[in-house]
Amino acid sequence: MYVFGEINKSSTIVESNLVNFTQNLTTSSKGIQSVKIVSGSINNNHWNSLNVMFYTSGSPVYGSELKFTAPSSNLSIKPTRGEQFLTKYHGYPSSSLIVIPSQYYGEKIKEGSFKFIDLNNPDGSGNQPTIVDDGYGNLYSTNAHHSQSANSLGITGSRSSSLNYVGNLFYDKGLAIITETGSWSGSIDYTDLATNYTLNFEAEHEITTHEYNVTLLPQDYNLTMNYSIRNVLSGSSKPLTLGTSTLASPFTGSDFQPYITTINLYQDGDYDTPVIQATLPKPIKKSDKINTRFKIKLDI
Repeated sequence: MYVFGEINKSSTIVESNLVNFTQNLTTSSKGIQSVKIVSGSINNNHWNSLNVMFYTSGSPVYGSELKFTAPSSNLSIKPTRGEQFLTKYHGYPSSSLIVIPSQYYGEKIKEGSFKFIDLNNPDGSGNQPTIVDDGYGNLYSTNAHHSQSANSLGITGSRSSSLNYVGNLFYDKGLAIITETGSWSGSIDYTDLATNYTLNFEAEHEITTHEYNVTLLPQDYNLTMNYSIRNVLSGSSKPLTLGTSTLASPFTGSDFQPYITTINLYQDGDYDTPVIQATLPKPIKKSDKINTRFKIKLDI
């Protein structure tokens, strides 16, 4: 009988998968923050931080300096399929920042899944200002009354363009920034938004699964360490410890096989505290005729 056995490391499998899940949040959701930012105001530190992190390459001041226009100069999205527009942060000195904690978006917000609905400023027909992302890090309104350019990219019905976009979304930072200050409708400006709203998006979370294969050979682990099946010495309340001769009579037959309830995995050389404990949903009888194999999966 072996108390400890070694896992065949070559049989261990590690897989990573992206899991998407829908988030429906409101202004009152824990951790959601909304900040009105105006350059040169009390929130100037916010403006400067965002400027350095995301917008320096779009600045007319910094644009001529290579250190600010190099691909590594800031954290904005580098063009792959489409372009992220960054010019309005400097052309419009005020903006609205929405901060989404990582507990909601995981690795990142899935491109093309973000929707913002303002609840405080419906138009005369009851339509609520709605802003979505285009999959490239640009925000645009799907139901705006006013458009700065009907079709600046030459695409029929395009609302996400270098002129029509109203802000930016940084997917892996959980930051939505409404930079447009113009009119959404005749009486509602974009600066009026982002005080009471709902957010809907798909979160992406990477889950790494470790699969350990534990194989018990027929000749191993055929005795139990469980004290409850051992005889008790006369005049003592403590059971005897080891040896088949100390087993209570119901458990001494040749057909007796222990049941497995828990499998502990230990770090090499340290057998005091398990690093992983797998509890079976029901006890499994150990076979002395064939191999018994368990697959233990751990999601991280």
